[in-house]
Amino acid sequence: MKKTLFLISVLAAAVMVLSETGCGITNPIISADFPFYFLQDVGVPTTPLHCCYLKEGGDGIAAVDSLYFIDYANGYCLARVYLEGYAVEDVGATAEGGYALALCGNLLFYVSNSTYIVHDPVALSSYGRFILTEPVGGSWHLYSVGANGTITTINSQSWDVTAVDSVSGLFDPVAAVITADGTAIFVADGYDNTIKKISTGDLSTVTAECAVPGGVNDLYAGSGSLIFAAPDSLSQIWGIDTGTGQCYSTYPIYSPAIAVAVTPDGHYLFVAYENSGVSVVNTQNNDVEATTSGHGTVYDIAINPDGNRSLLCSNLARIISLEK
Repeated sequence: MKKTLFLISVLAAAVMVLSETGCGITNPIISADFPFYFLQDVGVPTTPLHCCYLKEGGDGIAAVDSLYFIDYANGYCLARVYLEGYAVEDVGATAEGGYALALCGNLLFYVSNSTYIVHDPVALSSYGRFILTEPVGGSWHLYSVGANGTITTINSQSWDVTAVDSVSGLFDPVAAVITADGTAIFVADGYDNTIKKISTGDLSTVTAECAVPGGVNDLYAGSGSLIFAAPDSLSQIWGIDTGTGQCYSTYPIYSPAIAVAVTPDGHYLFVAYENSGVSVVNTQNNDVEATTSGHGTVYDIAINPDGNRSLLCSNLARIISLEK
């Protein structure tokens, strides 16, 4: 789940491993009708904005004033990693889960999982907004979608920049995802309120466009042939066909969403709203099965590839873990 909101301040370069009780763990009131159990939350200095999981059954990561590693099994804070005072635009992980990624403008930091070693960053030629990992094993490709409409390709074995492509007609990336098969990148362009499809085989050319009234707040890649978009001005979630690049399905919700995620089986959407609240939508019948306001305003949602863990980045200054 990828979106540009505002920069997070990051402090001095260091790594601090925290105990279970050292992260401000609390127990907020959670709606009883929510179909996932509250596992734990982690109190942080300011609002977390970006989160993801390292792999199937792997720990979560979230960007706040630093990079937080969240225990997969129990939801507590394993480590807090500082990144030389740089602001974090986006987080990600390598395909095999060995490294957490922190995109800090013109630098891409990679941090070893479990040991939390911060390696020398990769220098990028343009300011990066989103970091994407090609999910196909053995490809070693990472992509940074730049604020200037370029896409930078990084090799995650050598940690070198291998290509920089200017995407024709892309001016203001506000959200970006890569498809489950790694063959295409979808970018929401705030300049003309479209979702653009770009083949990873030719990163300079837009192969399809889908117009979205009012633009897009968030994109999330499903595990099949759909990506999911949260239109800024519509009380709907759109399913975009990864082949045609056009809207294939719509899912009604209460009000426009600021964040969306989908379970790996494609059966449930997690939807977060501007004025707080999270809903779970059954994609098989469009029913809103549950809603809770106990998590505040959620700016990003990640669902583990196993489908039994979820991370929420809340304006309550909490990284919240849920268990299915």
